[in-house]
Amino acid sequence: MAALLGTYTAGAYLETVAGIEAGGKSGFSAVVTAFLFLLTLFFAPLLTAVPACAYGGAIIFVGLLMMSPITTIKFNDLTEAIPVFGVIILMSFTYNLGIGLTAGFVLYPLVQLLAGRARQVKAGAWVLGALAALFFIFYPY
Repeated sequence: MAALLGTYTAGAYLETVAGIEAGGKSGFSAVVTAFLFLLTLFFAPLLTAVPACAYGGAIIFVGLLMMSPITTIKFNDLTEAIPVFGVIILMSFTYNLGIGLTAGFVLYPLVQLLAGRARQVKAGAWVLGALAALFFIFYPY
């Protein structure tokens, strides 16, 4: 549904996680959230009239709050630090959260393989990495 409505699936997943973290434990909370998102579609043309300089400060502040989990990264382990660095750099320079996350799906198993730790990577990460690599091969950039 996310792709049909013009957003990326990682964004829909992050909204779901945020709802669960805020206390939404039933399917009803997801339905209410979906209804409210649907309601915002009617206000989208009105919001395009707001210049970026009006909400730029809020976006920068949200980005600052998103930086706090970086303190939990083991920077002395390059197999952990390199994929995170790639994700942050691509999110920043492509202005696209999905591109950065997709790069992380590719980089993590690849770096683990190059470090000789391929057995530590779960099968799902390999599948996700392969699908993400296909995205970068066929994406029309």
